[in-house]
Amino acid sequence: MDSAGAFRSGHEKVVWGGKRVGFGPESGVRMIQSDKYDHEMAEHESGGVLKSLVEIKGLTKQFGYVSAIDNVSLDIPEGAFFSLLGPSGCGKTTLLRIIAGLERPTSGDIVLDGKSIRGTAPERRPFNLVFQTYALFPHLTVADNIAFGPRVQRSGRRKRSALVEEVNEALRLVELDGLGDRMPSELSGGQAQRVALARALINRPRLLLLDEPMAALDRHVRLMMREQLLRIHAATGTTFLLVTHDQEEALSMSDSIALMRDGCVEQLADPHTLYQQPSSLFAAQFIGTGSLLPALFKERRGEKVVVEVAGSVISARCADAVAGTHGRLLLRPEEVSLVPPAQGVLVGPVRTSTFLGHRTEVVVGTEIGDVRALSEKVVKPGECVGVSWNETAGVALKDAGA
Repeated sequence: MDSAGAFRSGHEKVVWGGKRVGFGPESGVRMIQSDKYDHEMAEHESGGVLKSLVEIKGLTKQFGYVSAIDNVSLDIPEGAFFSLLGPSGCGKTTLLRIIAGLERPTSGDIVLDGKSIRGTAPERRPFNLVFQTYALFPHLTVADNIAFGPRVQRSGRRKRSALVEEVNEALRLVELDGLGDRMPSELSGGQAQRVALARALINRPRLLLLDEPMAALDRHVRLMMREQLLRIHAATGTTFLLVTHDQEEALSMSDSIALMRDGCVEQLADPHTLYQQPSSLFAAQFIGTGSLLPALFKERRGEKVVVEVAGSVISARCADAVAGTHGRLLLRPEEVSLVPPAQGVLVGPVRTSTFLGHRTEVVVGTEIGDVRALSEKVVKPGECVGVSWNETAGVALKDAGA
C-alpha cells in the first residue's frame, strides 16, 4: 500500500460515506483514508479500548414464566464485529430483537452513546436488520430494493441523481455492479444476501444487526460470504452484531463472542480465548471438538493446576477447577499425538479415521474414554496406537453440576 492509502494491486476503490476504500487481496482487511479511523485503530491495536457504542444493562425478557433473557449485560464496542453464539433456544435472537426494538424487555436497559433507547421506536434507532430470509421486495428491482430506505427516510430532501449514485456505490461495495435492474427472482442466494446487506448499509446505520444471514446458503457460498462480510465490515467501519449457532462463523469473523446458554451469557471472550480457555464444560463442548477425560485436580499453581490423568501428571490451564476434586481435562485434537503403543499415556484401537485432505482426524478408544487426535498419515480403524500429550496441554474443568 502506498502513502496515499490506495492498493497497488489495482483493485477498484469505492467511495463509501466520503471515504475512499480499497479491497486488497491479502485478507480483506480494510484500508480507509481517514485520520480519525486510523487513530482509533492504532489505539485499539496498541492495547487501547475502543469506546462503547451499545451497552446492554441487566436485560431480562420473560414470556409468561419462561425467562428467554435472564439479566444479560454486554458492552458492544464501536466498530467491532460482535457475535451472539449459542444453540437454538438460548435467547440470542430474542436479545437481537430487543436491541432492534422489535421486542420490549421485561427489565433492564439498552444504552446508545450513553443515552437510554429502551423506549425508542425501532424506526428511530440508528440500526438496520438483515433477516435470515433477506426479505427483499419481490416486485422491486435490485436498485429499487436498495433505494427503499433512503426514499422513505429522506423523501423530498434527496435529489434523484444523488440517490442513484448512492445505490451504485452500495452495489459496488457488495460487488454487484451492473445488477441494479435485475429482479430478486433472478438472483442466487448469495447475491440476494448481498442485496439485503446493501439495502441495510445504504442507510449508514450505527449498528448492523445480522440474524443468521448465512443459514440458508450452501457451504461453499457461506465460505465466500464470510469473506464478503469481513470485507464490507472492514470497508465501512460499521459495528456488526451477528447472531449465529455456527461456531465456525463466529470464530472466523468476530472480534468478540458472547456464548449464550439458557438466556444467559456463559462466556464473553475473543475467539482465541473462547477456544483455548473455555470457562465451563458447556463452553468446552460447544466450541470446537476435543476429548474430555476424567481427571483428579491435585494442586493450584497460579493460573495452572496440577492434574492427574490415567497415572500421568501434567500442568493444565485452569478454568474453574478446584484442587482436591475430580473433573475433566479438555484436550483439543491438535494437542494430542499418535505414538507407538509402548510410548503412549493411553493405548487403544482406532475407532474412526476420517481423511480430511490436509489431515486425518482419528478417534482412539481408551480405557478412560475416546481421545481425538490429528494425524499427518492415514491410520486404519482397528489399528492399536498410543496417544500422548505434553505436560502443559489441556484445560481443567469441573464437572457439570459440581
